[in-house]
Amino acid sequence: MSSKTSLPMTAAALSSGWLVLPAAAQSLETVRVRSVVDGDTFWADLNDRPTRFRLAYVDAPELTQGRWGRLSQEALQKLLPPGSLVQVDTLYITPEGLHIAEVYNADGLVNLEMLRQGQAVVYERFLHGDSRERYLEAQGVAQAARRGFWQQNQPVMPWEFREAALQVSAFAGPQVLDGSFLRENPAAAAGVGIATVVVMVGLSKLLWKKPSQERVSLRQLERDLKQLQRSLTTTLASRKQLERKYSQLLQKAEEWFVRAQEATQHNQDELARQALVQRNQHLSAAEAVRHSLEQVEAQVVALREGISRLESQIAIAKLERERNT
Repeated sequence: MSSKTSLPMTAAALSSGWLVLPAAAQSLETVRVRSVVDGDTFWADLNDRPTRFRLAYVDAPELTQGRWGRLSQEALQKLLPPGSLVQVDTLYITPEGLHIAEVYNADGLVNLEMLRQGQAVVYERFLHGDSRERYLEAQGVAQAARRGFWQQNQPVMPWEFREAALQVSAFAGPQVLDGSFLRENPAAAAGVGIATVVVMVGLSKLLWKKPSQERVSLRQLERDLKQLQRSLTTTLASRKQLERKYSQLLQKAEEWFVRAQEATQHNQDELARQALVQRNQHLSAAEAVRHSLEQVEAQVVALREGISRLESQIAIAKLERERNT
């Protein structure tokens, strides 16, 4: 099948805040699965290098989204067991090296099978062209049979869950990562011990109000603006630190992989095994940091939008004050 980059999907990706690059290779490639991260993401060896893949056109429940995230992860693990060989058709490669792909196992297209099982949902914001009908049809099968995720009466879409979490969460230091992960990966916790700030729910509601109608003082609006600007500065600094930590963890993982190869060449099987364990730990830590980085990036967007709205409201408030004087 063809995997040429399409303009409609590029536009959709850019408008959503994803900066994507065309894949270097535009053909099916064989990879060996290493591990499954969640219901739409996994690690595999591509040309003897650890590479992160995401199923194109689908979105799976978050691991923190009740039992649905865990069930989705387990379903993908059954379709992509560690050590198995699968084929990937990479559509895009993000600047962080994430391959967005259609994935094939011995039974067919994994992306569609996750939809048929009700363990993932169609990511319509990126769906286009010839793919649209078959992906929506696969999802319709699961919806009609009330399979998996569709057993819920009012299911919360994964992207809605993420957006809601951003609105009510406040990140501070190690809280950027899930508590269980921190206990298991203290090195990663040390790497993200930074302060990030999220727009408070009350303040975000304020941003949608018109000063003249709600009688919000100009001084209060200006104080809120400064608060958001300080939050943005802090969050940008946090993002930079997370980016550095992510790169460091990937570099360390690569170093342990080289050590494992060298040990294997010298028939030092135990040393090779220990090196691979270290490598996998660093890859897991990098994946968790990446998730935090995505959340911080979304928060940067929210803060900038909030600042823009407040600046507009302040300008309107000043005009009204001039009219009344």
